[in-house]
Amino acid sequence: MTKDSKLDVISPFVHVAEAVTMTNCARTTILKYSSLGLFPQSVRLLGGRIAFIRADVQQWVDDRLAAAKGAA
Repeated sequence: MTKDSKLDVISPFVHVAEAVTMTNCARTTILKYSSLGLFPQSVRLLGGRIAFIRADVQQWVDDRLAAAKGAA
């Protein structure tokens, strides 16, 4: 997770690399799914960096887990 050592605060944003780690999906898949509406919408940060809202990504992961458990 993105954590500021001085403030001990977890960022509400997830950069693409962290989203890859959280979802175990490839970067290109995440960006494609986001553009298709199958993954949370990206947010542009300063410097043109792309990020996602952490809570939205976690909810996406939780929904996938719930669907997998329901199908089993």
